[in-house]
Amino acid sequence: MKKITIKEVAEEAGVSKTTISRFLNKNYGNMSKETKARIAEVIERLNYRPSKQAQALKSKHSYLIGVVVADISNLYSSLLLKGIGSVLEENGYQMIIMDAANSVTQEKDLLEKLLDQSVEGIILQPSSRQSANYEFVTERNIPLLLVDRQTEPEKWTSVMTNNIEATQEVLEKALKKGYENIVVVSEPIKDVSTRELRYQTVRKMALAAGKTCKLIEVTNEEQLPELLQPTFNSDKKSLLFASNGRVLMDVLALLIKEGIQIPEKIGITGFDDWNLTELVGPGVTSIEQPSKKIGKIAAQNLLELLKEPKKMQEIIVPSDIRWRKSV
Repeated sequence: MKKITIKEVAEEAGVSKTTISRFLNKNYGNMSKETKARIAEVIERLNYRPSKQAQALKSKHSYLIGVVVADISNLYSSLLLKGIGSVLEENGYQMIIMDAANSVTQEKDLLEKLLDQSVEGIILQPSSRQSANYEFVTERNIPLLLVDRQTEPEKWTSVMTNNIEATQEVLEKALKKGYENIVVVSEPIKDVSTRELRYQTVRKMALAAGKTCKLIEVTNEEQLPELLQPTFNSDKKSLLFASNGRVLMDVLALLIKEGIQIPEKIGITGFDDWNLTELVGPGVTSIEQPSKKIGKIAAQNLLELLKEPKKMQEIIVPSDIRWRKSV
């Protein structure tokens, strides 16, 4: 099919090419409602697709936003990207999605590639806690916004959930059930601030209540049976706290495989929910992060940063606690 040009759209709508260009860039000025409606109708009828490259050359804007997630296979990332994408699309931007695969080295290479593609801003779920690893981005005058995790020292606006408060609320209620041994199961916490926040919160509350607290760090699900066997064999009433959705699902699968009664033998809770945990066993009490909402708020704030620099802030989006019967 022949590609429709902006000239043809202008002729069909009875306006100038400049007016069409202003419409596409949402620079309506004194444009009447009737003119806007007529242009929109013509664009839809002719199925006109403006060239992003041409727009970028004329406006000196690429309309590209880079988004780097630590692990794209994680459902949290999928929902996060959906939220980011919905806001960017509404505002005429496209996102370039990159997966760092939990590698700081790969992440740096991906960020360099995004800068080479002239992105206007970057939303990052950092794989490192060291701010020094990301200073080269802002040295290129590219706005950077963090999601899910914070770096040290804090330098950039971040959008996260209320990790400490949500964990405290769940643990406070769980500890009243008589658990003596609390076990936090997490992917390695060293480079991820949210994992450490959750672990330290659980540990502080457990010790304050006179309970024991143990951290089990896993890099793959094959390790779980051996690492959790001492807990399964313990005479103490134990509670497992999973630091994220992937770990929670892996631990649940193991408990079911081992035929362990929940919560009679072992209680379990943690992040995240995504409506899956209500289908397992007695229904699992969990902390549901509003991943899509976090993505939307992150995208909105980045677009504001593109217009004018703002003071660094930490934006907290509260999680919902789904009380079920696993604790």
